[in-house]
Parts: sequence; structure tokens; C-alpha cells
Amino acid sequence: MYRRGDDYDEVEDDSDDDVGIGIRMNGSCRKYTPIPQDEEELYPVLPGDKDSPDPETALNEARMDLGFTPPKKQSRNILEKTFYRKRKTKPKVNRSYLIKRSLEKCRDYLPDSCECTTQCLKNFFCRIFPFIKIMQGYSLLYDFPSDLVAGLTVGIMHIPQGMAYALLTQLPPVYGLYTSFYPVLTYFLFGTSRHVSVGTFAVISLMVGAVVDKGHVAYQKLELLHVEAMAANLTSDHPMLNTTFLDGKNHLEKLEEIKVSYAMSVTFAVGALQMILGFLRLGFVTTFLSDPLISGFTTGAAVHVFSSQIKSAFGIAVGRYSGPLKLVYAYRDFFSNLHNANFVTMTATIVAICALIAIKEGINNNKSIKSKLKIPIPIELLVIVGGTVISFYLHLNKEFNVEIVGEVPRGLPPLNVEQLRFVPDLIGESFAICFTAFAISFAMAKILADKHNYEVDANQELLAYGISNMIGSMFSSFCCSGSLSRSMVQDNVGGKTQVTSLVSSLLVIIVLVSLGPVFETLPNCILAAIIIVSLKGLFLQFKELRRLWKVSKVDFCVWIVVFLSTVLLDVDLGLLVGLIFNLIPVLLRTQTPYTSLLGNVEGTDVYADISLHKQAKEIPGIKIFRFESALYYGNIQHFRKRLIKDTGLDPKALKQLKQAKAEADMAKQHKEICMATKTAWNDEPCNHSDTDQQPDTEDEREVDPYAIVLDGSTIQYIDSVTVRVLKEIVQEFAAVDVEVFLGECKAAVRGMLDKSGFYKYVPRRQVCATIHHAVRIAQRSHVLTPDQEFHALRKKAVSVDTIGSDYVMAPESSFVNLELLTSNNSSEDDSDDRRKDIS
Repeated sequence: MYRRGDDYDEVEDDSDDDVGIGIRMNGSCRKYTPIPQDEEELYPVLPGDKDSPDPETALNEARMDLGFTPPKKQSRNILEKTFYRKRKTKPKVNRSYLIKRSLEKCRDYLPDSCECTTQCLKNFFCRIFPFIKIMQGYSLLYDFPSDLVAGLTVGIMHIPQGMAYALLTQLPPVYGLYTSFYPVLTYFLFGTSRHVSVGTFAVISLMVGAVVDKGHVAYQKLELLHVEAMAANLTSDHPMLNTTFLDGKNHLEKLEEIKVSYAMSVTFAVGALQMILGFLRLGFVTTFLSDPLISGFTTGAAVHVFSSQIKSAFGIAVGRYSGPLKLVYAYRDFFSNLHNANFVTMTATIVAICALIAIKEGINNNKSIKSKLKIPIPIELLVIVGGTVISFYLHLNKEFNVEIVGEVPRGLPPLNVEQLRFVPDLIGESFAICFTAFAISFAMAKILADKHNYEVDANQELLAYGISNMIGSMFSSFCCSGSLSRSMVQDNVGGKTQVTSLVSSLLVIIVLVSLGPVFETLPNCILAAIIIVSLKGLFLQFKELRRLWKVSKVDFCVWIVVFLSTVLLDVDLGLLVGLIFNLIPVLLRTQTPYTSLLGNVEGTDVYADISLHKQAKEIPGIKIFRFESALYYGNIQHFRKRLIKDTGLDPKALKQLKQAKAEADMAKQHKEICMATKTAWNDEPCNHSDTDQQPDTEDEREVDPYAIVLDGSTIQYIDSVTVRVLKEIVQEFAAVDVEVFLGECKAAVRGMLDKSGFYKYVPRRQVCATIHHAVRIAQRSHVLTPDQEFHALRKKAVSVDTIGSDYVMAPESSFVNLELLTSNNSSEDDSDDRRKDIS
């Protein structure tokens, strides 16, 4: 069809069959406007004349007059179209076409940015496997010798520490060697730190041991149920009770199986949680574990580690306890059974501790001798070898009843997924281990990375530890972590990269494959001595208390609370209490922050705290209030209270005072009327005292506050509740003739005010760019206010005829506009007098 202005082709067109045609005449040129049927929206039909010709006939006659053959079909009445006006409608949108077109555009440009090139694949694999990038610049001539020496040194430390820390998890020592092998290899592939030594760590081993204790307690309860069932000649279908507990061998095997299953299950849960945090890029969550919290927690955990080894060091039987105050009960049993201590065990422990301290402190950590040694003396390994040899030849276990390690299986453990059957039950316990292990490991990695000028990725570290724990749990390895002592040794010896881990793993696998049975006669007291001496660094954290007391009393309290809660309650409960208590100061600082009143520094546009800076003077009539925190629903009421208290302006009290003043004015007027008509109305009493307070003179009168300026420079963000309360505050003060201004607000604050409809109730002029701007607007607004003193101000302005005056009188008109100006010629005293006059 055709619209006006388009020439019509006289050739017959079938496309007009279903549409009506409106005829338009434009001079000598005949134009036709086609009317699509689907766009018709007609106004009410005008009634036609009964004697009018048939519409279709009239249409055909009209077209014949124009010299062309009309269409065969007509679906619209042409005469009716002359009485109707077309209304344009919005064209319909084909959404499927738009989506298809958008996808085609995406397909056009995606290959340009996501082209699968060699460099793209290289970058991808370098992100997944950071060791590729680390090994690109690796030198076999310069780097490998250092890594070889460091790897042998760290591997020698892995063997005694792995076997010793396995005792903290209530597992056989060989599981510590497994943990020193599988997670180390996995971290080599996925880790970003070049100097952290991954494997066993005392605090993490103790936390895993606490979970294993729960499994032991649960097993004992099931054992008691089974014994009762057997005594009653009953049978049980419970999967853990399908063996005979009266058989000692089956009982010990089943107990060890339950312990291993609990340890592997919690390790898998920790790894899964770490992987989830890594995929979600939540590595920043460890920032909630502050340094005082970690220090107090690890020191408290060191007390638990030490307490768990005294029974092995003295050869005393101590009951197994769990939950709060378990250390109190353990030490009660220890001192009550101290007379039953094994003399040979005590002697071996004391000798081992003395040897360890003498070599470590006298040689390895001695600065004068340490510089001459290329590698530290492996005193832990020497003590283990010496203790094993002496125990083997003197038969300490048989002759003197000294506890030994026992059977150490040869070879590597097979893949075992059945050990993970308790994972759903231990998800809650895995959170504390997850955050603690990663916080300690990442803190150590960050220190070493800053020392050697490279970066570590927190999210990739989470993935690395998560994969290490998940894979390790399938091969009988418990939860791993970075070791503080081994990492420092690896760095001091000269380790360059994680090739050190490969060398140490090679040494560990040699021990597992060929030398495992050699350590079967190793006394447990030797391992206990190694653990006790290794706790020295953790106990030295008590020195932090003096520094924290001088620097921050809050951090000092956090350290003490976390330490005491960890010692008295338990490791997991202590960490939970520490997290909560660590957040309390943060909440208090945001909920009850520091507030102050600001004053202007003379001769500048700088505003400072009047209680801290003598140069800052408060501006008469204007209160500038600063709230040094973000505003949100938790502290907005405190903001309101401090605003009223610091400024001394309570809108409710001011409203009552205003009403009282109005009543006093009415009473004064009534008194004047009484005095004026006293002679005429002698019978009317005039009960007014002559001692009514007389108004102060102009010089004695102080400037009443007429504006409040809120300093927004320290307010980082606000929420919807804050916007509502701010609106209420502005309206409450406006009701008592006090304007509230916001100065120097952040962009986020201004955006929130705009989105929340704040300007529907508050003029935009009351939100200023700077504090000085808000002060000037407040002063000018007060001068232009039509109040009772306006006429006095006008007279004063008329009398001033100097060009440099503060107040300039506008031309004579129905409304006088006065503007406040600054003058360099007027003195400060005159300016103060004028402010008094204005008020």
C-alpha cells in the first residue's frame, strides 16, 4: 500500500485486496495512502445518509474517474475511510528475530577475542598448573643444586615430624609419612608458593585428632551397646557391630579402622570446602582471622599439643577426655598417677630433649656457627636413629615396658574410598580446620613471597590445598598444611622452587618402600620429645603480649580471650569464640565511632576538630558535626543521639521552647494591654509580676544555632534505613527553624540519596560539595530568612554605604534581597557583631 506523497502505480496490485485505500487529492497530482488492515484504530463511526449510494459502487466509480481499473476485491469501505483518521501505533517487535540477530553478532566477534592459539592454551595451563611458569626459567646448573640440598634437609625433617605428628591424630606413625608424600606432590603441581613446605603440622594434626576422638567415643558407645546385646543374647544389625568385641584382635582392628575413617573423612571434607572457596574466589575470607587471633589460637593449641604428649613422655596412663575442661581432667589424672611413671621412659625423654635443645640452640640457631654450616644438623633424625638402635638392642619394650611404634607396613597404601563414609557427618568440624590450615599456610607463604619478590594467589592456594587434601585422603593421608619450621629451614638452606618438595618426597618414599620396618622398635617417648621441642616457636608467641599491650588494648584482649577459650574449652570451640570476639571490636567501632564538632581555621576553608586543634574556632550559629564511620541500620540511632548531644540541639526540646516562647510573648502582649488600659478598666486584675525577665541587650545576646552541617567526608556508604532517618532528622530540625546541610558526601552516598527519593523531601541545595560551601549556603540562607529581625537588618544595610561592607542593600522593590559577602577591609570583631545582629 502507499502513503501520501508516493506515486501510485496504475498496474493492478493484488496486495491491496485485504486493505482499504484512502483517496487524497493534492492539486493536479493524485496521491494515494494505503492503510494496513492490522494497524487500524478507528474513531466512532459517523452515521451515513440512507439515500447515499452503495459504498462499493461509489469506490469503483471514483477509481474509474481516475482512469484505472479498481481491484477485484475490496475489504474496506472507501466512503467510511473518508470519515476516519488513522492513528499511528508502535510497530510490533519480533523478539525471536532480535535474539537470533544478537547471537549472530556474538558469533561474529567471539572468535576474535577467544581464538584458540598456542599462547591462549599456554596461559590457561599456566593458571591451572603454576609450576609450568615457575619451571620456565629453571636452571639445572644454578637452581637444582640448591634445591637438592634443601630437599634432602627438609626430607630428613619430614620423617621424624611426620611420625611424631601422626600420634597427635591418634593414628599410627606411618600415616604421617603418607601425609609427607602425597599432598607434597600434589601441591608441587597446583601451588603458587616456591618456599612453603607442605605436610604435617602440629596444630592441624591436633585438630584432626580431636575429630578422631569423637569417632573413638562413638565407637565405645556402640561397643557398650553390643556388649549389652550379647549379654541379653540379642543380635544387632548395626554395620559397626557385626564383629565380636570380645575378641581382642578384632576389637583393635575395628577401632583403628574407625579412627582412620574419621581422619580421612574430615580431611576429604576440608579439601572439598577449600576447593569450593577457591572456585568461588573467596580467598579473602581469611582476612577475618587477624594476627592476634591466629597467634593466641596457635599458642593455645600448643598447650593442647604439649599436654597430649606428657603421657608418652612419662609413660603414664591418662584417661581420654573430650569437650570443655578436658585438659583439667587430663592433668588431674596425670598428677594422680605420677608415682607410676616409667623411669626408663622419663630418662629417654629427658636425654632426647637435652640433645635436641643443645644442637638446635647451640649450633643450628647460633648465628656465629650457623653461617659456617651449609646445612643444619639433622638432629631429629639422629635422635630417632639412636633411639631405634638402643631400643632394638636393649629390648626396651620387653624388659622395661617402654611403648614403641610397632608395626610399620612396607610400601604405599592403595586407593581406598570406603574410608570416606563419614564425610556427611563431619562437615561441621571441617570448617575450623579449613580456615585454620589455610590461614597459617597462606600467612607463611606471603611472608616468604614478599622476601623473594614474587606473588602468591590466595584463590589458587585454596585450590592447591583442597586438591591435595582430597587426593591425599583417598591414599590414607590426613589433613596437610604448611609447616612453619620446615618452611624456614627450606628458605635458610637455599631452596629456590618446589623442586625441593620432589626431592623430599623421593626420600620419604624410599623410607616407606624399604626402611619402614626399621622404625618398629622406635620408642614413642622419642617422638614425644621431638614434638615438645618443636613447640618452642609457638610458646615464644607469649612475647607478643607486651607489644600488643602497648600498641592496642583491644588486640591484647583478643589474644587473651582466644588463648584462654582454646585452652579451657577445646580447639574448635576456642577458634569459634575467637572469631566472635574478634568481630565484636569491629562492630563496636562501627556502631559507636568517634564523633566531634568541627571549627574553621581562621583565614582558610579548612575545618578541624575543635577539641584537638586550638586554631579551629566554631562558627557562631552553625554546628558542624562529624561522624567517623559508615552509616547503616546498626549505628544510625547512635548517630542521632550523638548529633543531639554534641550539638546541644534537641528538636523536641527546641519545639517545646519555641512554644513556651510564643506563650511568653502572648503573655507579654497581654501585660502591655493591661498596663495600657489599667486606668480605663480598674476592676480587671493584672496578675503579672514586675520581675519578668527583660530581654538581653544586643551586645549580651548570643547567636542561636540556626544550621547544622553534617561532614560526609568520613561516611563511606549509607543504606535505605539511613536515608529514612536522615530525612526525619532534616524535617525535625526544619520544624524548629534549624536547617541541616550535608557537606562533602561521597559519590556512593549521593547516589544512594538520589535513588532513595531523598530529594523529594529535602532540597538539593542542602547537599553541598564541600563543608565550606555548606557553611556559606547556611549563612546566606539565614540572612535571607524573613523573620522578625529582617527589618532591623534592612535598616542596618541601608546605613552602610561603603563598597567593602558585609551587607549590600538591593535596589528598592517589593522584596529586598540581601547577600552575604566577604570583605578584607572589615575586622574580625565587626564580623562577629554583624553575626550577632543577624541572629
